[in-house]
Amino acid sequence: MSSHSENTDWEMSVVDDPLEEATNLESTFYSEGYDSGHAHGRLHGLFEGRELGKEKAWELWEEVGYYEGWAEMWIELLGTKVALATEGRSRKGKEARTLGHAQTLLELIKTFPITNPTPSDGSDAVPQSAATGEDISSPSSVSANDLGSLLSLIRARYRLLCASLSVRPRLASAVIVEANPGSGAAAAASSGIVDDGQSAEGVVQGIEGPMKGVDTRQLRF
Repeated sequence: MSSHSENTDWEMSVVDDPLEEATNLESTFYSEGYDSGHAHGRLHGLFEGRELGKEKAWELWEEVGYYEGWAEMWIELLGTKVALATEGRSRKGKEARTLGHAQTLLELIKTFPITNPTPSDGSDAVPQSAATGEDISSPSSVSANDLGSLLSLIRARYRLLCASLSVRPRLASAVIVEANPGSGAAAAASSGIVDDGQSAEGVVQGIEGPMKGVDTRQLRF
């Protein structure tokens, strides 16, 4: 009985001890501030991520859609002409090669993903084509999840088509935000034109990752 009363008195003294609260005052405020800031940042990160995703998706598809229309136009213009010129013979000549470049470009664009599935843990693995020596210019050899490599192939095929037509290629291109540093997306987007003079104050610059290009002024803390 006496031991039970002693334990009760000790627990009450610990709870009511004002020195204990004063000693842990800094850590208590730190924990509460961290929990509040984490929840606040996670909410604003969700909103900012959605807006950034919509903006970058529009930029990517504005570029890829331009390439698609360009390829379809030349397939329509050259398809009948090449068919009549090579009737009963093998397809050779400059126009036939140009038509082949346009068709390959269109095939690559058709494999471009239009959804954004959640990546798995093994999504950054080395593509099978790199290990087997398969031709990486083939549309079937590029994984749909490897957006950077696929976009790089599309741009290269578009420039090849423009070279065969003796026309100047379009210079403007979208920039990929590299979610996983080192995945190769930044290298594929290195040909994009970014005007450093237009970088506004408050926009994250000079780093690679999901925060690159984010306007922190929109968080409204």
